[in-house]
Amino acid sequence: MELSIENMDSETIFYKRRIGTYGPENFILMDTLKTLMKDKNVFNNDTIIYGIALDNPNITSPQNCRYDVATNTEISSNEISKRELPSGKYATFLIDHTTEAVQSFWNTFSDHLSESSLEFDNSRPILERYKQSLVSNGLCEILVPIY
Repeated sequence: MELSIENMDSETIFYKRRIGTYGPENFILMDTLKTLMKDKNVFNNDTIIYGIALDNPNITSPQNCRYDVATNTEISSNEISKRELPSGKYATFLIDHTTEAVQSFWNTFSDHLSESSLEFDNSRPILERYKQSLVSNGLCEILVPIY
């Protein structure tokens, strides 16, 4: 796992949302977005898809947890909503693009922040960022907002 720090500008995203327990349905939602992008001919090697867990299931009832899958590529569809991702400083972790690696990261990210003397900014969501150019090489990124 590699760690870098990046400052991200605010960015318009186009997203689909589901509400419910985090799990396999999130993968289905992501596949739905990818299929829509392919149908609209906007899915390519430059594609970026975000997975955004908006609620902490330790605080929010799991059945009320919100999860967005999003892209910064404009998609014309009545199935898609639009909003801004906030700008700010992020600790970016490059990890293997496997279910196990992502789950392991979620269980240990606070330890990684602490080891690096970084402080989590919980006013912004953690972003799973899937750049197609990385995914095709078995990698993805998780961006943790920091102060």
